[in-house]
Amino acid sequence: MPARPRKAQTTPPVPKQSASKPHVPKRGRPSVAQVAAIDRAIVAAACDLFFAEGFDAVAMEQIAARAPVSKGTLYARYPSKEALFVAVISALVQEWSARASQQDHLLSDDIEQRLRHHGRTIAASLQEPDVQAMQRLVVSIRGRFPELAQAMHDHGYAYITGIIVRDLTDDAARHGRTLRDPASVARTLVSGLAGYDIQNQDPDGLTPFAERLVDLLMAAREVW
Repeated sequence: MPARPRKAQTTPPVPKQSASKPHVPKRGRPSVAQVAAIDRAIVAAACDLFFAEGFDAVAMEQIAARAPVSKGTLYARYPSKEALFVAVISALVQEWSARASQQDHLLSDDIEQRLRHHGRTIAASLQEPDVQAMQRLVVSIRGRFPELAQAMHDHGYAYITGIIVRDLTDDAARHGRTLRDPASVARTLVSGLAGYDIQNQDPDGLTPFAERLVDLLMAAREVW
């Protein structure tokens, strides 16, 4: 009896690859913490490069590479190098303020104590390397970019004078005094120290000069 022919074995058909692109899940929007970290990285990179090379020599592409972020990310946050410079100033002033306020909780309401504290704090801050670097940078560009020098004034100088004015105003309210021009008193202290720092190559003399300035201001208290 002839053998029955075997059925040819067949393999299951291989499914054809879909012509469509493979699914790539969309990336979610960055969290608030991630956005803040990106901004800190950008500002820190810009600060380092501005201090090392100067404002004019630094390109936005360098900052993006240093951060590191894409140029699109950088420009979405800071449309110009000038806008980024203002952000650097703001961040530095916040850092300086945090350092300077570490002993504020030890202060009483006594206005003389507070003025001496502010004077010593300003004198110490003027000797910090990052403060000196920013001052040199602002001086180098203020003729061509007065708006950047104004930003330093608004974020830095006006900030500290505002704190002193508030202390003077609070003291006057506690003692029932009328102040003629507290802003001038604050500017005398801040500008006096800044001027001394510029005109004298004597860092050891800044704090004693701050104490002397407060002596003079306290002697003139009746005309504040």
